[in-house]
Amino acid sequence: MPATRSWVCQLRPTALPDDLEPACLPETWNRTVADIGIGAAAWAVEFCHELAGLAVDPDIPAVRRAEAVEELRPTAEAVVMEALAALCHGRPVPTTVPPETTRQIVRAVRQRIPIERVLAFQRASHARFSDALVSEFRRLVSADQQSEGLFDLSRFLVDLVSTFSLACSAAYAAEEQAWLASTDGSRGELVRALLRGDHMDVNPAKALRYELANRTHVGLILRRDAHDDDAASSRLDRVAAKLLTQIGATRHLVIPSDDREVWAWGGFADPRSAAVRSLPVVPGALVAVGRPARGLDGFRATHEEAAAAARVTLYSAVRSHARTVFFDDVRLAALLTSDPERARSFVRDELGALGHPREAVLRKTVRVYLECNCSPATTAARLDVVKNTVVYRIRRAEEILGRSVKEQQGILWAALHLVDVVAPAESQYSA
Repeated sequence: MPATRSWVCQLRPTALPDDLEPACLPETWNRTVADIGIGAAAWAVEFCHELAGLAVDPDIPAVRRAEAVEELRPTAEAVVMEALAALCHGRPVPTTVPPETTRQIVRAVRQRIPIERVLAFQRASHARFSDALVSEFRRLVSADQQSEGLFDLSRFLVDLVSTFSLACSAAYAAEEQAWLASTDGSRGELVRALLRGDHMDVNPAKALRYELANRTHVGLILRRDAHDDDAASSRLDRVAAKLLTQIGATRHLVIPSDDREVWAWGGFADPRSAAVRSLPVVPGALVAVGRPARGLDGFRATHEEAAAAARVTLYSAVRSHARTVFFDDVRLAALLTSDPERARSFVRDELGALGHPREAVLRKTVRVYLECNCSPATTAARLDVVKNTVVYRIRRAEEILGRSVKEQQGILWAALHLVDVVAPAESQYSA
């Protein structure tokens, strides 16, 4: 191995290797450890956690942001590990995408994420990877060997970005062609066009085998836990169909949105037969439910409500995937979180230090107090505490707020309702 390449095996993470859990496939990890050693492989794992974060919108909820990073880590690790092994041993740049990237491309195609966005992430990732490698090279290689080695490294990195972009584009095109030619893909495109209100040359009801105009519809979105297995995902369509049958739907339409989510609609000739509230909890999955609505406009509206209910769950401080969420129950939160950053600012401005997680008991007491028309006795009965406890908590909350809780009660109640939904970070509260 040339001395100017052996530096790759000297890469080390800042954390202990045993503390870094790889997200790539086991065979990718094992092959990389055999090729360049566990220290350099662990460096790739640590670095790719940062790399995956480059593609994630910083304004999305923290929980969803963490999930998005975890979704992107496998492909980032696989690409970086393959590149490090090729660089270390003088092998050509890989001309095909690794299995982890293939999975990401499948998800992107099914979510209708354009190839331009995929390539933009790849370009940003390669730029950061190049900067990191050049920095490590200068640190690990002696000055008298850097001139020739830096030229080789630069040429390798240019080849890597161009070759990988071509491979990604080819894989995306092949997957997109296969997806759109499939039954699920073609039906999914038709449904998306319906939801957008596009003009159609075909009869959508006939093509989907689902009556649109003369039925009441109930929309569902089922999303499985990101940590559940792939088998559970393949069953979501059957779970959705079973749920709709259980609540009295005479027909149903189920469309995979991606590899972990399905959109579903149940049709009812008589809206009174829609036993929506009888929907059970599905282990390992979120079920978001729109309100019954009639006709094509209702088809769109109930789906939008289900999507809004699913979105609200992303902002919850404590959330479980195994839950059924009805739009009726979260419509205020859905409205108030349509602009998440403004919602967080509103909560911070109104509650100040009262919004801190440690003040949850005080917040609940104030919220119930407002709902009980500021009656300490009624509040105490609802909370199952003594009246003096309520009086003390209200006084303490007012000290934190710097004002009476009776001032602008509606605004204060809205902030108290939202704080457990948008869950601003602890560091954003005043002490």
